[in-house]
Amino acid sequence: MGYLTISNNFARQIPIVRPTTGEISLFHALLDLKNFDMMRAHNMGIKKSWADAIDPTSDTLRLYSGLSASGIVKARSKLKQLGFIDFKSRGHRKSTVYKLFDPENNEINNESVDKSNDISSDTSNDNGVDKSNDNSVALNRYRNRTRNRIRNNTSGKSGTSHKKAVRKFAEDSTEMKLALYLFAKIKQNNPEHKSLTDSQKQKWADSIRLMIERDKRTPQQINNMIDWCQADDFWKQNILSTAKLRKQYDTMRPKAKAEWERRGIPPSGSAKVADDPWFNRKKA
Repeated sequence: MGYLTISNNFARQIPIVRPTTGEISLFHALLDLKNFDMMRAHNMGIKKSWADAIDPTSDTLRLYSGLSASGIVKARSKLKQLGFIDFKSRGHRKSTVYKLFDPENNEINNESVDKSNDISSDTSNDNGVDKSNDNSVALNRYRNRTRNRIRNNTSGKSGTSHKKAVRKFAEDSTEMKLALYLFAKIKQNNPEHKSLTDSQKQKWADSIRLMIERDKRTPQQINNMIDWCQADDFWKQNILSTAKLRKQYDTMRPKAKAEWERRGIPPSGSAKVADDPWFNRKKA
């Protein structure tokens, strides 16, 4: 395990956990200082591993990270929570001890837990409760969240593909008929309007499905609204898809109903005016 490996593994986690620039700066500052410590030990013939801790002074850490003292305190707490580092404050007169973890490899974490000089081994709260496993717990929680997020994203994509296959509308389906009916009206108003691709037809039909299933519109209501909006000088220029028809339905409804009432034409096939006659009328 080395400098480049840890640096690359950390970089791969950035889009997932989205650390702040301060947290990124602090991690790289600690990584650089740990790398210097490893090289110095090698030159002196001292055996050290990446699991060993370092204790840079506050001035050194501010210099390498570019952060203020309060910025370092804030950033290191978040990095520990994410499982990237562990640290132990030793009071005002001694430097804080830091240890780096590789989020994509258990080797460093497992090795550090077994070491007698692990900085977490002598970290306890005021009640004497041992916190020796805090760092591994935080890291494992982070890894589990990452795996679950990736798994959910993958399953979500496959689920979407499955729904698309299931929701394919036949030419003679009510949803497709209404979608193509709207398009025919649009084409009638503007003969140069582009034709729909097969994919677009399916999307248009799916918007009709949503109007029926979620918005509780009847096919007759949708048909009537298509007739009205494509005859209206303003709305026929704006309702150029079933998605727009669905979105503007409630906005157009009062005007459409008022226009019908001004005409005073009862719905054909019914001697009694319904609560919402225009939308429930049947074509003559």
